[in-house]
Amino acid sequence: MADPLHRSETVRDDGIRVLHVDDDRSFTELVATYLERVDDAFSVRSETTAADALEALEAGDERIDCIVSDYDMPGTDGLELLETVRERDVDVPFVLFTGKGSEEIASEAVSAGVTDYLQKEGGTDQYTVLANRVRNAVDQHRSKRALAASQDRLSRFIEQSPLGTIEYDETFEIVRVNSVAEEITGYDAEELVGGTWMPIVPEDQRRRVAEIERGLLADRGGYRSVNENVTRDGERIRCAWHNQVVTDDDGEVIRVFSQFEDITEREERKRELERTNAVLSTVFDTLPHGVLVEDADRRVLAVNDRLYDLFDVDGDPEGAVGADCERFAIEVSDRCVDPEGFVTRINAVIEDREPVYDERLDLADGRTLRRTYRPVDLPQGGGHLWLYRAAESGDDGN
Repeated sequence: MADPLHRSETVRDDGIRVLHVDDDRSFTELVATYLERVDDAFSVRSETTAADALEALEAGDERIDCIVSDYDMPGTDGLELLETVRERDVDVPFVLFTGKGSEEIASEAVSAGVTDYLQKEGGTDQYTVLANRVRNAVDQHRSKRALAASQDRLSRFIEQSPLGTIEYDETFEIVRVNSVAEEITGYDAEELVGGTWMPIVPEDQRRRVAEIERGLLADRGGYRSVNENVTRDGERIRCAWHNQVVTDDDGEVIRVFSQFEDITEREERKRELERTNAVLSTVFDTLPHGVLVEDADRRVLAVNDRLYDLFDVDGDPEGAVGADCERFAIEVSDRCVDPEGFVTRINAVIEDREPVYDERLDLADGRTLRRTYRPVDLPQGGGHLWLYRAAESGDDGN
């Protein structure tokens, strides 16, 4: 029985073209009339010799869905015609419809690979039987071809997938492994097929994976996870998995597909970035300088507590991200001896994009700050870095 995983959708019925071969011209006309009357999907082409039938097949000017042939014909008989058809790689259903009804012929026909065998009888009912046999043969043939095409597409998808893919049957036995899965795990497909996931799961993780397996089978759904795995060489890696259960029309599990990728380096880079960010954040928050970073649109990218302290501003620096820096400059300008000059100078420096070092800034409360500016390149365009520090004793001049 065909694997229900690959059961095709209903084949579109676009007619059934029958090639009928019989040396009795009047009989072929009768068969054509009755077949087309019994089922309006049928169209029949009649030939009286095997040679003419083969010529019609080779011409290829019309699709032939089924051959119906007499057995006893001058020159080439029905079974010899079948043999020639198959030798020429024409894979269509072949029904032997013959007046010779010995068991020997029937046995020979079956051995030769005939699709069906039907003995001619008197009366018109035989044409209904023939029509049913032809339709069944054609429907089965089309289903097999659709099945083969579906299996081929699935195989191509699995083999060409950029992700490692393992296919399990309903008992979680591995039935297929693609080349990416071989590369990630270090195992050849032959070493995994027929077994379970045990070799690629560390011993201390197997209970968790078994729980995932039970959950998949119970829920008949999908599951995403990040797991530790082990390669054939014993190396521990981290993989991101997506598992999907496939069920038949009755809801029974027939396949489980697991696609995965090795994210060990990605996870390590992520951890390294987190460590780096943690260090930078600590440095940023503990700098004795007030820091303000703007993007090309003059929106706050980062600001620290020290800048708020220096300008005696209330608020949360983290909440300022995305704020308008021009407006921020105007809001704090009243802390300066020359509020208008403070804003004008910032705009001029931004426009020039030339570095400024330790520029003097006098505050209204008598304190003096030193301001440094650097243009910076950001992924989204040019940005601006401002540093402010309290002037130390002995600082003078501009």
